[in-house]
Amino acid sequence: MNRRRLIAWIATAVTSMMLVIGSQFVNFSPAQSATTLNVFAAVSLTNALNAIKTQYQNANPSVNVVYTFGASGTLLSQIQGGAPADIFISAATDQIDVLQNSSPSKLVAGSRKNIVRNRLVLIAPTTSPSPGSAALNSINGLTNANIRGIAIGDYTGTPPVVPAGDYAKQVLTSRGIFNTVSPKLVLGSNVRNVLTAVENKTLANKTIDAGFVYRTDALISNKVRIADTALTTESNAIVYPLGILTRSTVRSTAQSFSNYLSSTTAQNIFKNTYGFILP
Repeated sequence: MNRRRLIAWIATAVTSMMLVIGSQFVNFSPAQSATTLNVFAAVSLTNALNAIKTQYQNANPSVNVVYTFGASGTLLSQIQGGAPADIFISAATDQIDVLQNSSPSKLVAGSRKNIVRNRLVLIAPTTSPSPGSAALNSINGLTNANIRGIAIGDYTGTPPVVPAGDYAKQVLTSRGIFNTVSPKLVLGSNVRNVLTAVENKTLANKTIDAGFVYRTDALISNKVRIADTALTTESNAIVYPLGILTRSTVRSTAQSFSNYLSSTTAQNIFKNTYGFILP
């Protein structure tokens, strides 16, 4: 190999090596990083919101929606403790009022709105633990001696820990039977905990003959039956208010998701698939 050809070969080799090395530091097709949206929501919305999440993320692949479900009062405490929430959806107005009425307000101005509504029902196991439970067909029937344990969401606290429990207490009080049935009440940590208690006929080592949940919770279980439905006049209106937290660093994404929850697609899932009432 003569000198000129050797020099040309070395130059080509060096150029190729530089291209290989350089390509390791160049991202020719950068992947779009996902935006995480943290949504704290009442546990009774679990099934519907998970279905809506699938639809929303299909339409918005750059957004990762992360849910934290629980009792509204418990979620409020977590948010007040600094939890990284972008959106809060409560099962009652009391919990979100606390955030809105703080000074300064912890909700983005104008972001609050009601997503859906619900009804409170009395449920009993489809396979009853007692003849009394099998015959139960009204809320007033809870005063019967053969009804032993009644599962109810934890209505204690200000605002209450479990809105469904507070609604149930209001209904029982409206009917003048709260004091009578109070010794039978067994508190659950959230409304789904109450549903499970009635399905399994036990809570806190006590026999459960009945319980109070939302109609949408009763509809997802074949282990319980609806014995009675509370009148809308017997409690505060059962609504699910949403608010965007001022602490959110992804407010535009939070607003996008909020808008989607009010869309025809999401509202059809709420109503037609899971039995919620439109706002």
